[in-house]
Amino acid sequence: MNPDDPLPFEPFRREPVPPDILEWARQTFDKEEYLAQVRELEATGGLHLEDFIAELEARVR
Repeated sequence: MNPDDPLPFEPFRREPVPPDILEWARQTFDKEEYLAQVRELEATGGLHLEDFIAELEARVR
């Protein structure tokens, strides 16, 4: 792709996050819990679709 070519799609318009949503996110996000889950995913490789497809299908029904 030539850098001068126009983008083949319209980029998403970015909206500012409302202050009340930012405050809620800051209050509910636990960085240590997030990092622990990331480390677990890196160590175990995460789940395969076969591991949870039955649960997803049950929720759809």
